[in-house]
Amino acid sequence: MVDLIALLVKFVGVGFLLIATIGLLRFDDPFQRMHAATKAGTLGAGLVLIGTMLSKSSLDSTMMGGMTLLFLILTIPVASHLLARAAYLSGAELAGIGDADNALRDVLKRPEQPIEKQAERLDLQGMAAAAETDIATEVPVSADPVLCDAEKLGFVSLKDVVAPERVRFAAVGDAAPKLARRAAEFAARTDLPLIAVVAVDTGYVDATDNSTETMRLIRDKVGHWLPDLRSLSDDLGVSVELVYQEGDAAASMAGVGDMREFLVLPTDGWADHGVGVATPHATKQPDGLLRVASMHPGPTLYAVDVPRAGPVTVLFDGSYDIWRALDLALVERLWTATELRVFGYVDAASRAEIEQRAADANTPVVFADPELTAPDEALLPEQMVSDAVAVILPDLPRPLRTRWYGTFWQDKISPNWRGDVLVWT
Repeated sequence: MVDLIALLVKFVGVGFLLIATIGLLRFDDPFQRMHAATKAGTLGAGLVLIGTMLSKSSLDSTMMGGMTLLFLILTIPVASHLLARAAYLSGAELAGIGDADNALRDVLKRPEQPIEKQAERLDLQGMAAAAETDIATEVPVSADPVLCDAEKLGFVSLKDVVAPERVRFAAVGDAAPKLARRAAEFAARTDLPLIAVVAVDTGYVDATDNSTETMRLIRDKVGHWLPDLRSLSDDLGVSVELVYQEGDAAASMAGVGDMREFLVLPTDGWADHGVGVATPHATKQPDGLLRVASMHPGPTLYAVDVPRAGPVTVLFDGSYDIWRALDLALVERLWTATELRVFGYVDAASRAEIEQRAADANTPVVFADPELTAPDEALLPEQMVSDAVAVILPDLPRPLRTRWYGTFWQDKISPNWRGDVLVWT
């Protein structure tokens, strides 16, 4: 009788292993395949082990089988989790899951395209063939990849590559008039048109008990400072296009995907415009401000209300994103910078390039001591940023929430620091 039960348990276990194999081969994305292998595979292997222990009916086989079963239960889920995380971070496709349903979108940075698509786009095979035939024949003209692209594409100057063609401003909350004036002053100084976007997050409105009343409150609040936006055209002589949109607020702020558009956002607030209506039908407070930069292909400035003169700190990692953000800041003189501070490893060629760029902008540059490190849970050491008026980053700190368990997002740059943040991701 025991042998028959053991045989049945083994058969059931083999059946689950077969199901796991089919799922591993046929499911659409690595996450579903990992799920099949973890659940069905572990259960199937465990049942086969239990059936074997029953058929052997000895102490040593029971102990060995039990230890093996415990090992499977402890290690397989962990290994699958690590593999799934690696797949997510590499941009693997999420079958049947849109961006709105992705709970990790603000927590883990994820490329828009999987590695395979990126490799196709870059045509790695063609690059390898060119390297075999032309190796050592082409010497980089600059350590700045943005400047290299400018020369390859036939641009006359670096300014032609990084300079924006228009300014886009997202009006959020009571601070909108002051920040709008900042954006308009930059547009007037650079002779660029200004687009002022007033976005209303209908997702927030729908999450309140009385969506009609909430929308009325938002429209009334926007109506109080809307005349201030209209007056910018007369006050500063800048062309202002006023856009009012209700719906996906982040998409409205980000625009249509123009990388030559300079986006100005506040450092805090959202498209609920601070009306303070509770959202019992939502799991968290409305907050999408930091996600806008990743949706906008051009430069994004998270700006405080009033511009200040002082040091500007750069978190340098050698990436294309940090180079073009730094180039933009110096070429367009976004701030009255008394000093440019560079934190991070900088090789000799990059150092010379940064020094030349800073000299062109009449800005003294200081490179951090290589031994200097940032404290835990911060991107920059306090002595590099305490009196800085602005910080240039290769990317925003994660998660992309203005407040995370009570911590303001700029505290992750350096505790208690407040100022402008420029990114171009």
